[in-house]
Amino acid sequence: MKKIFLYISVFVYSYIFSQDDNSIIVRQVDPYSYEYYNNYEISRNDVYFSIEGALKNINSVRVLDLSNSNLDELSYKIGNLKNLEVLILKNNQLSELPYQIGNLKKLRILDVSNNHLTEVPYQIQNLKQLEVLVLNNNQLRELPYQLGDLTSLKILEATNNDISEIPYQFEKLKSLRKLILYHNRIKEIPYQLSKLKQLKIIDLRKNLIDEIPYQLKYNNLRILY
Repeated sequence: MKKIFLYISVFVYSYIFSQDDNSIIVRQVDPYSYEYYNNYEISRNDVYFSIEGALKNINSVRVLDLSNSNLDELSYKIGNLKNLEVLILKNNQLSELPYQIGNLKKLRILDVSNNHLTEVPYQIQNLKQLEVLVLNNNQLRELPYQLGDLTSLKILEATNNDISEIPYQFEKLKSLRKLILYHNRIKEIPYQLSKLKQLKIIDLRKNLIDEIPYQLKYNNLRILY
């Protein structure tokens, strides 16, 4: 069994995977307070490291780690993994994601950092239980406005891309706590983000921001720009 111990975020929020003899422990960590949230346990038998193995055991797969696998394409059959909760695709050569990824209704964590994505399929809007979405170090020019439908999303990271705007539809992300868009081409912050009462930090350093909407200045919100 490949030992798991990985941080899915290098910025302000992390999920840590560690293991004991029988299970994988998933811990959500806030580095500012060093507190743990939403701990849950996954049997080691439900963790897979190849798409071939996962597709042979469709109903039992809860974690699929395909990081560092030199993938340039992800099979559309990924959508058959109905019980998948964690999908790690970082450090590959992916230029796109199959639209069938929208079938993963139980997915909580999706990390596609360090690939060559130019767009995110709008079907991702179907992932109503998604809590963490990591898109760092790709070639994205935009974030689909349909991400606003992810009402369970707590952390969205898309650093080091070519994104030019934040969709105003993000006002619907009622659970969002961290929005990390460091190093893009964003020129303004939509004032509608002031509706997000759970939002604690927006990191927009190395963008083209000149000013902050006054509606955001009076929130208990940390904005880095």
